[in-house]
Amino acid sequence: MFEKNGLKVFDPMGEKFDPNLHEALFEIPDPTKPSGTIAAVQKKGYVLNTRTLRPAQVGVTKGGNANNSQ
Repeated sequence: MFEKNGLKVFDPMGEKFDPNLHEALFEIPDPTKPSGTIAAVQKKGYVLNTRTLRPAQVGVTKGGNANNSQ
C-alpha cells in the first residue's frame, strides 16, 4: 500500500555516501573500500516520491583510496 502511494524504504549498503539521503553516524577503517562507502546501516531510510522523509543512518568507510572502484 505504501509503495503504491510513493513511499519507499531504502537500504544503501555498499553505496557512496550522499548527505541528501544518508546521515553518517560513525567511520569504519577499511582500506579495501573507497573512503565514503557505506559499510553499515543502523536504520534504513524512507523517501516519498523524490523527497527524503528520513535519511538512512549509516557508518561509512575511511582510509581507502577514493579512486578505487568496485
